[in-house]
Amino acid sequence: MSAVLASCRDAIIACSSDGVVEEWNRGAEEVFGISRDSALGESITRFIPADRRDEIDRLVNESMAGRAVAHYETQRLRSGGESFPAAVCGFPLRDAAGQVTGFATIERDLTDRVRGAQALREALAAAESASQTKSRFLANVSHELRTPMNAIMGMTSLALEEQMQPELRDCLETIRDSADTMVNLINDVLDLSRFECDEFELEEVEFEFRDTIETASKVLGAAAHAKGIELVCRIAPDTPELVIGDPARMRQVLTNLIGNAVKFTSQGHVLVEVSPLVTESTRCRMRLSVSDTGIGINEKDQVRIFAPFTQVDGSSIRNYGGSGLGLAITRHLVDCFGSKLQVESEFGRGSHFWFDITLPIPEKKQAKSEHVADQLSGLSALVVDDNTASRSALAEQLGAWGMNADTVDSGDEALRKLRRSADAGNPYDLAIIDAQMPGMDGFSVVSHIEGERTIKTKPILMSSTIDRLEFSRRCAEAGATAFVSKPISQSQLFNAVTQATGAAALEGESRLGLYDRPHAAPRRVLLVEDTPANRKVVQRVLQRRGHEVIVAVNGSEAIEAFKSGVYDLVLMDVQMPIMDGLQATEAIRDLEREESRQPTRILAMTAHNLRGDRERCRRAGMNGYLAKPLDLAELLDLVESEEDSPRMEPNPTQPLNARTQGEMSALDNPSPTPAADLPTALARLRDDKGLLCDMIGFFLEDSPRLRETLRESHQAGDYATLHRTAHSLKGLAANFDAHAAIEAARDLEDAAKNEEADAIPALLDRVDNTCDELVPFLENYRKQSK
Repeated sequence: MSAVLASCRDAIIACSSDGVVEEWNRGAEEVFGISRDSALGESITRFIPADRRDEIDRLVNESMAGRAVAHYETQRLRSGGESFPAAVCGFPLRDAAGQVTGFATIERDLTDRVRGAQALREALAAAESASQTKSRFLANVSHELRTPMNAIMGMTSLALEEQMQPELRDCLETIRDSADTMVNLINDVLDLSRFECDEFELEEVEFEFRDTIETASKVLGAAAHAKGIELVCRIAPDTPELVIGDPARMRQVLTNLIGNAVKFTSQGHVLVEVSPLVTESTRCRMRLSVSDTGIGINEKDQVRIFAPFTQVDGSSIRNYGGSGLGLAITRHLVDCFGSKLQVESEFGRGSHFWFDITLPIPEKKQAKSEHVADQLSGLSALVVDDNTASRSALAEQLGAWGMNADTVDSGDEALRKLRRSADAGNPYDLAIIDAQMPGMDGFSVVSHIEGERTIKTKPILMSSTIDRLEFSRRCAEAGATAFVSKPISQSQLFNAVTQATGAAALEGESRLGLYDRPHAAPRRVLLVEDTPANRKVVQRVLQRRGHEVIVAVNGSEAIEAFKSGVYDLVLMDVQMPIMDGLQATEAIRDLEREESRQPTRILAMTAHNLRGDRERCRRAGMNGYLAKPLDLAELLDLVESEEDSPRMEPNPTQPLNARTQGEMSALDNPSPTPAADLPTALARLRDDKGLLCDMIGFFLEDSPRLRETLRESHQAGDYATLHRTAHSLKGLAANFDAHAAIEAARDLEDAAKNEEADAIPALLDRVDNTCDELVPFLENYRKQSK
């Protein structure tokens, strides 16, 4: 420890409980300009400006309570009385018996960082007249500036994980968001300087090409909707799924192009297209394009827009904002791809940007949905959308799955088409209907379909709406089988189609019951889950298969259990109090390395089901991913597998129409929208009604306590507990596909996360109302089942 204190360049100061300095390392001597002998025995207040001395009370109070003080920035005094900026964090000191005896601080001199920021501002102004000098300067300074900015973002994110007052949380979130904006600008400037200094390199890794394109489009979907324009992503069906290249830079190019298109378009649409030009066994040449119906660009300005810090004219900056770096960087990146960014545009008639790129194709791997997609072949669909580009993209993808797709551009024409097909004895298997059309909108079309018994078509409703709760409610009321949001990804469309048609159920018609499977060797499983109901279900299923289950209720308990035992598998909930699953996994991996233990399989269990969540699980060291609500057959498959499970993808969507005759009687309900979709829940349990009734019992037992905790944490202003409890209640409701309760809990979870104090009372009432509807519904099912 003495070596650490001596070598650390930061000041490390230890004090007694009354603030008297007891330790003063070499870093403190350098930072404050005061020798160790002079500092020992002095009050810590000697080194703090008079207007900052209330910090000592906070340090003492927090430390004596056994709590650390998160990173904050303040002022300190050098030996001559000169004030300087410093970053400080504190923690309690304990004796051998564990009693708090004082506190210590780690303090960093921020003078150089502040001077560096000032130097950057001054140098940027001077660098405008000398391009090469500017490039060298930016390349050096941007690197230096990123380090403290990343530290600010990292420390702020860590601080936000702690419980704190709303005012402090608001300040920290403002710091984080501002730092994120600053880092994005720094990254743009750094990219530009790298290009100009010829220091730029691309990665060569295998990645999912379609997913990269769709993700870039999805990110800007909200911005497009906010402007009332359509964002359509059309990827030709014969586009390779896997390619080799730089996914981050490809996403950056598309994000810049799509972002510009959305920014300069006020009506109409933005179309993202990918079309293979030449496909060989080892490579594919493709054209990527982004078109819009926006303001367009004069021919004389089409060269200028690719220059750094340049827009068409000054009014563009006033009206649309931006630094003028996006297209310059995009052009350089496309050059690095070995291509050239092209533009065709006419003022007032939109723009069309494109480039051609050749990418290597790795050894071909079978698409995961290929066997189910074959079962869609021959099905018929009607696509209803007033936007030509969206209509065409959907029909093309359905055709690639072997479906027969017709298209119409209005609700009235859709009804005529549906009636004619029904009268001819050949009704469409499904209809994909845009919710937001002029004239008769999608909701009205679905209402007509539901009201006319002669039309047997199953409707899917799609929309670019951002209000998911309102949209979900209206879809359920209208009678839509499923809904998807624009821009529609291939996997999103596939899941909705199989959900509506039951195609995915074909695969499981002869499936085994949950326990009617070949014998597997018993496993020793560490189950880490904070929600009692979920814990009981998983524990019961695994124990009935003969597996030994050791339980931990948070990440901290999991680490202690792992230290003292050997396990074949760890099932790790991600969001838990005290220590979450990601932190626990990282600690377990560190422990394995320190003790030279063989890596244990760790599977994530979480209701967070986005690709970014899967990436975080992978980076933490997890081997697989189970999305909640859990498919218990899939759980057993992974637990009883002899091999690692690298799968990091959400559970496949279960068909909503997978109902048995016996189950339907339990769902008799005068309401057009049942409180829960128990047939779907039962399908996940492989028709184990006894287990479903047990799960209902767990919910009826645990939900009153969770609802009480919601109210108590709201009254106490404890947003962290409110957020965590709403997340737990959402997970419980998801076990029964109780969509109204799920949406209510999700909205409350989001409001707690954002500390939207004014919205929370109404959301609490909504949670209570949906649960009050759900409870008797579940009780009735359990009663009838008995």
